[in-house]
This record gives sequence, structure tokens and C-alpha cells, in this order.
Amino acid sequence: MYRIENKELSKVIHTRIPGATYAISNTGPLISAFQSDSFQLLPRIFPTIFISTVCVAELEKHGWKKEIKAVASRLVIIKLSTREEKRALVIARQIARHPDCNDPVPVNHLGESQAIVLSLRPENRDDLLLLDELAPLAIAKQAGIKLSGFPGVLLMAVQVGLISPEDLKKRLEICKEKGTHYGAGFIKQVYEMAKG
Repeated sequence: MYRIENKELSKVIHTRIPGATYAISNTGPLISAFQSDSFQLLPRIFPTIFISTVCVAELEKHGWKKEIKAVASRLVIIKLSTREEKRALVIARQIARHPDCNDPVPVNHLGESQAIVLSLRPENRDDLLLLDELAPLAIAKQAGIKLSGFPGVLLMAVQVGLISPEDLKKRLEICKEKGTHYGAGFIKQVYEMAKG
């Protein structure tokens, strides 16, 4: 379908644009991008967006299969090695035990943990990891990974002139209406940052 093997990844790595910021994304930021019709902004900020096969499966499970197919050319889908999958399971257990986590089942955190493992690859150390959930963010921060969430991506879009602060606010409100857990106070705070 649209899977990429690790050996194909080496071609992408060797063709990286010097000075460009690449992204590794978990499921949540991509769902927010699809919910708010904002995915088209991501490739204008990041030349490549890496996601794991688990992230693809989670997106499909949440009903975004058609959207994933439509943007497949903008994504590099990576299958982790067996060793990396084991490391991701250890991280998923850490996420499940974290005080900011409401779901104690480790396998439900494989998307986040696999994204973290991808970010720890030497070739990805300068990439930006896109996560929205608090527990995985805390664990990734402890590992020294560069982080953002979907709201941060929208802030970048404002900074480079792709959208206005008002567009940012509207997109976050759409996500909230569709079930993403962005509070009104948080949306206001991000909006003020975009204006300032």
C-alpha cells in the first residue's frame, strides 16, 4: 500500500535539505491537521514528515484512511526494527505509568512511543517531534528531543506568513469542536502568542 522499508529511508536521509527542519509525527497532531483541514500547511513547513507504521494503523482505525492515502506522497512511513519495537514497548510502559496519563494500557501508547524511538535515531536528532499528549511529551522532553504539537505547528505557520493568528484560532476551535482536548483558555493563550 504505502509502506516504506528501512533500506529505502537511507535514500531520503541522503537527500535532506541542509538547514531544513524535518518532522516526526504521532497520530494526534495529524488528526488535528485533518480535522481542521490544515494538513496542507505541514509540507510547507517540513520537507518531510516521518511516521511509524503504528501511526498509520491508528489513523486508519480512527477513520482517516482516505486522508492518509491522499497525502501519502508527503509522508515517509517507517517500519521500526525489532530492537526499536522492543525499545518502543519499554517507552509505552513508561507513558502508561506516567502521572499525566489516563490510560494504563501500554499498547495504547505505541504510536507515541514509536515516534519517540524514531526521534532518537542519530539521523533524526535534529528533527522536530510532533506530540500532543502530556505524558509522552514529558518523556520525550527528558530524552532531550525537540518537541512541538499541532498548536506549535500552527504558530510556525503564522510566523512564516502561511496563516493569520485568526486562522490559527479558528483551526484550534474546529479541533475542539471535533473532540480534540484543547481548552478555551489554551486556545486563547496560543492565539495571543500568535498575535504577539
